[in-house]
Amino acid sequence: MPNRFVRRIKSGEIDSIEELKSEFKELAKLTHPDLRGPGAEADFVSVRAEYEAALRGFERHRFGARDPRAEAWEGREAASGSAEPLSDVAWACLALLLKRGFPKASRHEKEKLRYEYARWRFAQALGPGSRGRFAAFESELLDMKAAGSAALAPCLELLAELLDYRGRGLAPMRTQVILSIGSLRSDPRVGAGFRGFADALARDLGLGGEIGAGGRA
Repeated sequence: MPNRFVRRIKSGEIDSIEELKSEFKELAKLTHPDLRGPGAEADFVSVRAEYEAALRGFERHRFGARDPRAEAWEGREAASGSAEPLSDVAWACLALLLKRGFPKASRHEKEKLRYEYARWRFAQALGPGSRGRFAAFESELLDMKAAGSAALAPCLELLAELLDYRGRGLAPMRTQVILSIGSLRSDPRVGAGFRGFADALARDLGLGGEIGAGGRA
């Protein structure tokens, strides 16, 4: 089935990323299982996948793969280090990394190989603009762990909530994630490294616009 968002971008009906996001939100509401009831999950997942694909290649769809404007836009994105939408593989790798005990510095060789492989897979699945942000995020969490900071547990709980929300997409979970991010953004024990990457994950789930300045949802 053709991507409904890509078709409308190519035809000129969707002319900006803001319009694309708006169209996605409207269609997501119409296909959300909470509103449509049991059996709507497949439609909701399909809409999300089409939106992510359209967003990743927006300028190529808009101008054409060989158009200089698309190349210039991609060059600006790479130079600015902007985060790319996370793929299904990246989210799956993040889940695996948490399962392996992230964040940690493994001491046993067998454990180290498994953990480092999971970490490597996640880093590779991230777009170039997200890898530096992830490194700062990981470093900050390792520092929290070494210092025995009580802020580490809610940070890891937020990652689990984000993964759970992405998997099930239920409205009450959405509210909880927004509240958790707001709480951590206003926590002085949590630095810019964690906030930057957590915000990027939230934006990837369509939550960024609902999180106000200073951590207020």
